[in-house]
Amino acid sequence: MIGMKRVVAAVLSALVALTIALYLFVVRPLLRPSDVTVVAESALATEDLLLLGGINVKQAAFLEKWFLGAPQVAAVRGEPAPPAADRTLFDHLRAAGVDARRDVDHALYALYPASGEAARHAVILVGRFNPAAINAYLTRELKATPRAGSGPASFEVARTDPATCQPGATWVVTVAAEWIVLTDPASHPVLLARFASPPVENREKLGWWRGLARSDVASVGIPGLDRLETGTAQPFMKSSAKALAAQTDSFGRVYLGLGVKKVPPQGVLRIVVDAKDAGRATRQIKAWEQAASESRARWQEATPSVATLYDSLKVHIDGARSTIEFKVDRTLAANSQRVINELLAAALGGLGVRVSGPAAAPAAERIDTEPVVFVPTVAPASLPSYDPRAQFAEEVDQIQGPFGLRPSEIRLGAEPGVGLELVVEGFAAEIPNVGASDDRVRLSIDSVKSTGGQELLRPEACGRERNPQPAAFKTWGSHRLKASKTLRLIEGADPHAMQSVSGQVQLRLPTRTEVVSLSDPAAGAVAEKHGAVFTVTKVAGGSVSYQIGGARDRVLFLRALNAKGQPLASPSSFSTSFMFGEGVSGQKNYAGTIDRLEVVFAAEEQTLQFPFTLTDFSLAGKPGTVALDRTPPFRPYGVRAMLAEGKRLAIPAKPEAALAAAALEPFELSLDRAQPFYVLKLDFTVRSPDLPDFQKMFSLGQLRLTRIQLKDGTVVEPPSAAATAPSAAVRPVWDTAVRFASSPKDGVLSTSVSLYVDTKAKPEELKALQGVLTVQLPKTIETLRLDDLTPGSKASSGALTVTVAGRGRKSLTLEAGKDGARVLYVRLLGADGQAVAFFSPHITTSPDGVWRFELSPLSPAVRAEVILAGELDRKTYPFTLAPR
Repeated sequence: MIGMKRVVAAVLSALVALTIALYLFVVRPLLRPSDVTVVAESALATEDLLLLGGINVKQAAFLEKWFLGAPQVAAVRGEPAPPAADRTLFDHLRAAGVDARRDVDHALYALYPASGEAARHAVILVGRFNPAAINAYLTRELKATPRAGSGPASFEVARTDPATCQPGATWVVTVAAEWIVLTDPASHPVLLARFASPPVENREKLGWWRGLARSDVASVGIPGLDRLETGTAQPFMKSSAKALAAQTDSFGRVYLGLGVKKVPPQGVLRIVVDAKDAGRATRQIKAWEQAASESRARWQEATPSVATLYDSLKVHIDGARSTIEFKVDRTLAANSQRVINELLAAALGGLGVRVSGPAAAPAAERIDTEPVVFVPTVAPASLPSYDPRAQFAEEVDQIQGPFGLRPSEIRLGAEPGVGLELVVEGFAAEIPNVGASDDRVRLSIDSVKSTGGQELLRPEACGRERNPQPAAFKTWGSHRLKASKTLRLIEGADPHAMQSVSGQVQLRLPTRTEVVSLSDPAAGAVAEKHGAVFTVTKVAGGSVSYQIGGARDRVLFLRALNAKGQPLASPSSFSTSFMFGEGVSGQKNYAGTIDRLEVVFAAEEQTLQFPFTLTDFSLAGKPGTVALDRTPPFRPYGVRAMLAEGKRLAIPAKPEAALAAAALEPFELSLDRAQPFYVLKLDFTVRSPDLPDFQKMFSLGQLRLTRIQLKDGTVVEPPSAAATAPSAAVRPVWDTAVRFASSPKDGVLSTSVSLYVDTKAKPEELKALQGVLTVQLPKTIETLRLDDLTPGSKASSGALTVTVAGRGRKSLTLEAGKDGARVLYVRLLGADGQAVAFFSPHITTSPDGVWRFELSPLSPAVRAEVILAGELDRKTYPFTLAPR
């Protein structure tokens, strides 16, 4: 027994010694910044500093290795760098020969008051650099120009925003062996001078910052919230900063930091605020706590898992300093997953879709009945041609190898300077050994020509999804592949003069594969082939966590097998790249108990090109059985006729089925449900007799709420347009169009509509809802003919103009001006003059009053007749609904 105690004591002593050594030689050096970092902080901390941010890159890389493992950076075939316009800062560093994980220790950012329209900010990277190599990259790749001055060479780099194509910020870059400085041109000389001759420190400002930032991986400090708006000339950002300052006017300084605790693994996101007035700040924090508590209670009723997220939130008040902490750990991750599943269940529940949350034990076994196909070898010549007659295959205009191609849609350009947009689609059945990899099959377009030989493809060196950028083929339905590429044409492009669109499909085909089997997999199991390293990091229940390093595109697929060797279905998965690239960490969930993992590698591959040229832009498709529109002719119909023919609807026999109901002869309006969903969602049903034209009419009227009374006497009214935040998760909706799309039942038409009210009120706090149901009927009717359905074609009647905004193989989009409410119906006509049926229209109105009618014809249409209301007869029905 004594010997055992001595052994335990010795082990504990060794653990204590190891812990002390780990802290002294690993953790503390990571937290402690270098002398150059200290000087850089002093140089950035000018008197007009608005914001100071920092990332301890060395510690971040250490934590990445701690949590994800060291990525395998060796690769048989290096990955090409992205185009210079799309490169991030880390991409630029990598292209210049800088390994961010190895060579960068610290990154700092500072923001200063803007100078006119120009932003003033600076970035300093601290580490070990090769000035000659980086300067060569700046001049060679970024076309930088030398900047006169003494000291280290400086270069001016003018950039274009790759997303918006607008001129971006101009940076001046100076590189030394221990640091890189990037600033705006105005700040550059001042910052370099402070760097060369460090000023006397502002101990108040830097002491506050360092006391907080030294313990965090990432930090942002704002010395004065009331001045933050001066850091930008952009109106939206300026107004946001001003609003933030107004809401926190009792606070002086704000700090946001992200720290990480190794044992147990968890992150801590904290907000630290120092008050100008401790009393006012304490009251503000208490108010926030109360609001959080009330919000948690509301979510507890509707979506309980959202409420559990509040358990990670803690608030501490110590005199004038308040700290709000949000703990990020595995519990939060599990709760977040449950939140996603519950929200999906709420959104899809009405469609009969069931969503289940994760479980510690494996889910009930479910076999993958349509596994992805992989074969040991495949010859390019053996790939079957695309078969448009196969089940679920799409009709195409041209077949090139395993791919079918077609123009899919032509529409008016949505951006200034764009004449038309042309959509080209590609299809393929499942291709062996390709799996679901997006980067192995790509569709690219080289040219769009007019009948006169003019190039119509708009030159685009930048912009999201720009014309030269290929579109990836994605898996959809039974492993079939589909790609869709939207092309923007030059301004003035005539759709009648389009002659051809040319491009190619590129296929990187794995011609030989190898499968590595991992029996009874556990953390640490490795499969390594052809420069790619697949490592299992965790197996729990039916979940497999993994890491892929090296030539990771050589890993084609991961599948799990049960004890019988059958592939298990995978309901969900996710993956993320390492912080500095060079690897992927991911997780895949399986339905059943995992007996064995199989990792499929690409041993050999061959790049194949399939060029094509498409010339048919009629978008008519092949003729087939015509689905006829049986809608009878519309007739003039006024309010008097409606009242004479309509039958008064009785209140439902079981009024308890609705929260409230009102008879609005001959209509009935009921409030069916009220539920909190970010905002208060109110579901209504409008019922009507099956009167002539009502079922098919595009818009019968409008339902509008004007006032909500709560039981405590509070009144909620519609917000002004300016008060509605465009970025809100769910925007308030106080009015909506009323239309009937379904067939009548027992002589009654019915439609459901929803309104969204931005209020914290609970459903049981509602006392009365007031509003108006407006009905408008056509006293006279006229017909507007569109004999050409080519995008851009127009027809007018008085002040109303109807324009063909888009035409696809199975779609037609029309736009009307502010009188779009006059459009009663659209009758589509085929080549034989018969009316063609279409799915119920999707009708929207833009903020500027333009109406958009999206139709889906069931047969090809060549003309359209727009049925318009001439003179309208309106009737308004004020209502009050008092929920029980």
